[in-house]
Parts: sequence; structure tokens; C-alpha cells
Amino acid sequence: MTYISDVNFYNPQIDGIPRQSNNLGKEEFLNLLVTQLRYQNPLEPMQDQEFVAQLAQFAQLEQLESMSSSLDLTTQVDYIMSQTIANTMAATLIGKSVVAEGANFNLTPGEDASLSYNLAMDASSVEIKIFNESGTLVRSIDLSDVTSGNNTYYWDGRNENGSLVGAGEYSYEVTASTLSGESVTVAKRIIGVIKSVKYEDGKAYLMVGGYKVDLSTIIEIEQANEAMTNYNN
Repeated sequence: MTYISDVNFYNPQIDGIPRQSNNLGKEEFLNLLVTQLRYQNPLEPMQDQEFVAQLAQFAQLEQLESMSSSLDLTTQVDYIMSQTIANTMAATLIGKSVVAEGANFNLTPGEDASLSYNLAMDASSVEIKIFNESGTLVRSIDLSDVTSGNNTYYWDGRNENGSLVGAGEYSYEVTASTLSGESVTVAKRIIGVIKSVKYEDGKAYLMVGGYKVDLSTIIEIEQANEAMTNYNN
């Protein structure tokens, strides 16, 4: 009679397979396969079909990992190329007029700040609220009978008491309604001529008045003379 020697207890942690990992990588997969071959029952060895199937799974895992690495590299290269192209093209926009989504603005002493917005329909009343960097309301402006489309209010930098506020970053909100009290959809806009391009952390921003415009927020670009004529009428 043939005796089969006792199989020692197998601790996956000792053989290099982390117990707490839920992701089976190629290293763990190979260790698992070798361990399975090492401790298989000699009277019931692993069938050829099963062995081939597991090797095929291992090959697929290797290919998927290689594809993932290639995609990561391709994504990085594409990002760098797109940033380079965008940075180069940004300089050609200087002197043109831009319409972009609204953002915070920097107030310069002695200069008016242009607060632009777009109305979906004519409004009988419009309220503009201006806040300082800490979120405190510094000025509230009420306007009446404002037509739909792009509009701009030029703030002189004075608060409710008529005193000039300090330089710094400010923000504004715009609400509007019709004569019947119906709310009008309002979108903040940046409208003005691109004076320069500023680069921060390898990214280009268009400087329009006191605004720093991200290229991704641009809605429209026109020749300065044509654009400013349209928006001032």
C-alpha cells in the first residue's frame, strides 16, 4: 500500500499572498498557481484543461496591466501636448474681445470694475450684490428695465456709504425678475478686451480687466472693435 505524506498547513501570508488584499495582481496570481501545484493531491493531479485555463487567465491579467500602463502614459502625453498648444494659442488672443463665464474679479483703485451678466429675457428689475473676499456685502445696486442678452454695469468701487473700498478680490451676484414677478435666468459673464496672458503652474490664463479667465470658460471671441460695438449698444 502506498502512503501519502501529510500536507503541512499552508499560511498564505507566509508564502507572499497578502490576506487583506481584495485585488489579485499578477504576482499574487502566480504565487497562488504555484502553491496550488505544490499542494495538489498526487492521486488527483490538476487536469490539463484546468491548468491551461489558469495560464490563460494569467496571460490576460498581464495584457490588461500592460494596456493600463500604456493608456496612462498616452493620457499624460496628450495632456502635456494639449496644454502646450493652449498656452501657445493664448498669446495670439491678445487684443481680441472675449465673452466668458463669470468669475471673481480684482478691483484696482481708481478703475471701474465691469460686472457683466446675461439675461434670458427682458427684466423689469435687476439687483447686483457685490461681496468682498471674506463674503461680506459691500454694495447692492438696483436697476430697472434691462433688456435681454449681455449687459454690463460699471462699478466705481464705492460701498453703500459712498466710500472707496480697498483693492483686492471681489465677487458679485445678479438676480432679475419680470414685471409680474417671474424670475429671470441670469448668467454671469466676463466681457472685455484681452490685455495680456498670465501663466500659473504651466497653465495660461487670459487677463481681461480685473479678471483672470480660464480658457475652458470662454464662450465667444471676436475682434475687439466689432465685439465692443455690439455689447455697448
